Parts: sequence; structure tokens; C-alpha cells
Amino acid sequence: MLSVERRKEILNALLGKGSVTVGELARKYGVRDETIRRDLKELARGWDIEIVYGGAHIRESNGTQAVKELAIYAKRSENYEAKQIIARKSAELIEDGDMIGLNSGSTVEYIIDYIGDKSVHIITLNVNVAAKALLLPKAKVYIPGGRVRNSSGMVIGPGSIDFIKAFAIDKCFFGISALCKKRGIMHPVLEEVELNAAMLSVSDKNYVVTDSSKINTTAFFSMTPLDAIDCFIVDDDFPSDYREYLALNGINVI
Repeated sequence: MLSVERRKEILNALLGKGSVTVGELARKYGVRDETIRRDLKELARGWDIEIVYGGAHIRESNGTQAVKELAIYAKRSENYEAKQIIARKSAELIEDGDMIGLNSGSTVEYIIDYIGDKSVHIITLNVNVAAKALLLPKAKVYIPGGRVRNSSGMVIGPGSIDFIKAFAIDKCFFGISALCKKRGIMHPVLEEVELNAAMLSVSDKNYVVTDSSKINTTAFFSMTPLDAIDCFIVDDDFPSDYREYLALNGINVI
């Protein structure tokens, strides 16, 4: 195994468990203790890792904040300019004939403004997104049935997941509520978690679209690990440590 691959795995273990031991890692990778110590020292250059006798641990961060669900009308006015740029960059990736998945959120809604006259199929979980997509001249729109949540516009119901899993999505553009390195993508509403995860599971390419206000935050429920995502489309304030972490895990950033 190359050293960069070993360090990626060690970093993910640190973020997941909080700490590692030199002896355990040396046995796992079949290398000398000194090799693991060098790996830990190299990782500590770019991450908030404290090396202690026999191992290392992640320093606890006090900067991670918990988010609560905001109504969609409140989201639309937050970080408006950044969301418009992210939406335009996202729409540039859409091609004629694509089956597009759109979940929920203001940034996802804004993507529709830039699709233009491309011939696309759009499956969405959200009635606000569906209503806006119906105005596109060459779009066919699909949405599951069920109850609509007032605050988000998401459709939830017992048949919604089966409906989504019947599709083969080319590209999913996925709005998020919270992201932290340790727990991945998180969401404040339990009844929406499984629906969102189902959409990601049937898509060939998954793009997270988010402004930096969602980064280094947590919510009540874990929704999906980062390895389910192919690319992040973000603003210029996206933190450098997250850029490095995503690169280490083979996830592109636009």
C-alpha cells in the first residue's frame, strides 16, 4: 500500500474513532512503528491532531454548531449571490437527455433557473422544485406521492422510496443542511433522511451543492457518509481543511 493511501485510512480512522494507537496501526498495515509515527506527524501538519505517547487523537473542536430546520422562504434569502453561482456551475454539468435528481433546498431550486431549453427528465422529492421545473420548455418532471411537509416542501409517504428506486438517475444535485468530517452529511429531520439517501443510491454521479454556511455543522441525524458523493460544488469560502479532506478521499471540488 502506498503511504498516501495508508495516511488516508489513518485520517479517516482518527475522524471516525477520535484516536488511534501506533501499535494497532503497525500490525494492521504490516509496517514498523516508526513508519506509523512518521504518518501521524505528516497528518498533524495539516490537521488538528495531537500526537501522544503510543498514538494520536483528534483535538475536540468547539466550532462545530448544530443546525435546526429553516423554512424554505428563509433559506432563499441567505447567501443569495453564492447560491446563484453554485447553481449556474451545477447547471453547466447538465446535458441533453440527462435524468436529473434534485432533492430539496434553495440552492437546488436555483439550478432550474439555469437549465434553459435543455431536454431533461427531472425527478424531485420537493413540490417547490417540481412546480418551478414545470416551467422549463423541454423538461419532464416526476415526483412521488404522499404528504407534503409545510416547512420544506418535501413529499413523504410509504411509497415514496419505492418510487424513487424505480429510476436510474444520471446526475443528482443534492442540497444539504449540515456537514462535518467526523459524521458526514447530516439532516435535522428524521422522516426526510431515508428519502434523501434513496435518491443518492440510484444515481450514477452525486453532486453536493452547498454554500459554506453548512460546513463544519451538525444536525440530529446522519444521512450519508462522504464516500457516497462524487463532487462538491461550493463557494470560495469553502474551508481549506475540507478541500484537503475531500481530495484525500478522491472527491472533487468545483
